[in-house]
Amino acid sequence: MQKGRRARDRTDSKNWIWAGVDEKASPADQQRRFEQYRAFGVDAVLFSGVSPAVFARAKAQGLATHAWTWTLCRGDRDLLEKHPDWYVVSREGKSAATHPPYVGYYHFLCPSRPEVQEHLARQFADLADTPDLDGVHLDYIRFPDVILPVALWKQYNLVQHEELPPYDFCYCAVCRAAFKAEAGIDPLELADPPAHDAWRAFRYASVTRLVNRLVDVVHRKGRQITAAVFPTPQIARKLVRQDWVRWNLDAVLPMVYHSFYNEPIAWIEKAVREGVTALPPGRPLYAGLHLPDLKTDAAFDQAVRAARDGGAQGVALFGGLRQIKDR
Repeated sequence: MQKGRRARDRTDSKNWIWAGVDEKASPADQQRRFEQYRAFGVDAVLFSGVSPAVFARAKAQGLATHAWTWTLCRGDRDLLEKHPDWYVVSREGKSAATHPPYVGYYHFLCPSRPEVQEHLARQFADLADTPDLDGVHLDYIRFPDVILPVALWKQYNLVQHEELPPYDFCYCAVCRAAFKAEAGIDPLELADPPAHDAWRAFRYASVTRLVNRLVDVVHRKGRQITAAVFPTPQIARKLVRQDWVRWNLDAVLPMVYHSFYNEPIAWIEKAVREGVTALPPGRPLYAGLHLPDLKTDAAFDQAVRAARDGGAQGVALFGGLRQIKDR
């Protein structure tokens, strides 16, 4: 248990980057990449693949290593073929196994299903045993977007001022039966399902229970566990049923991608402050920045200052690398 406590109590990672493993690169090229990360102010890497050899090289350069894992969005052929019943079902009765919303890879597992919970718990236990791994990072730990960020509506030729049936999940048999046992009514029999507070809360709790189970699994292995989440508690609950302030994580990384919400860079400070205020005391928040929308050094520096002014303990970079000043 002492080893586990030491791993979970680490607070030295201040700035993060989402990045690939790049196993095809030579060890010398990998070393140069990791040296550049450190020189640019990055302390921890969220790797999209798993490679103990790469992790060891990163750690040799003083970087923390975390496995960036798509949690509920799973298009694995084996799962789709053997367990199509594990996937979420929309209010119009279509399964994400065969009718993924928005894009072809949006195959989301249902967090309410015991089989899904057991499957993910086993996978994350195995993942946490990876040598030279400091932590596990959850991504896509949510339902499909019932409402897309406003800046994306045009891209999908949609107007989503309300929760539309094709994007409202999950109405599978397990969710319907569990909610009926709690509330005495099938959610499909509700006069207005989107307006029903208990039905919304049921889905928040479904994701929260899964996250906190995975937290326990990873902590037993002596590793940290973090998550990429939507930018504020309010937006996360409204758009994707994430109630992330109730998750027992070691740290949270909200994606405060201002352009997705047609907001100026200054909005980052407000969004971060909302999250910091809502989290339990002592829970670190690192602000995720979308570098493709921060095209100049001045814009990037402004975003970093906004995150810090909002109370973030650091930033996480997506889509590129920039020098993080005044660490």
